[in-house]
Amino acid sequence: MRSKLMLIAAAGAALTLAACSREHATEVKEGAKAAASDIKDAAHNIANDPDVKEAGTAIKESARETGAELKEAAGDATDKAQELGEKAGDKAKEAGTELKQDVKEGAADSKRQVHEATR
Repeated sequence: MRSKLMLIAAAGAALTLAACSREHATEVKEGAKAAASDIKDAAHNIANDPDVKEAGTAIKESARETGAELKEAAGDATDKAQELGEKAGDKAKEAGTELKQDVKEGAADSKRQVHEATR
């Protein structure tokens, strides 16, 4: 009899705990649904906020302008590099011409010196 009484008391306690657990689970579930709904509403409000839309438009315009400026700067840098390359090419050609002339003059001097030495 005593063990039956204990078994009944334990079963009653278990049912009470189960009921509390279900009730708690239901409360948590409802709280999560409410929080999700609040987050959804806040996201919708932010997406439709004129200030946020204006900021997005300003960011897009700024990015577009920056892109155009970078493109122009890259074009200028390319032009400058090409110009410097052409100048370097001209200087190299000029130096080559001078070197060729110096070699010819040096060869002519050497030939003259050999010719004078062998007379």
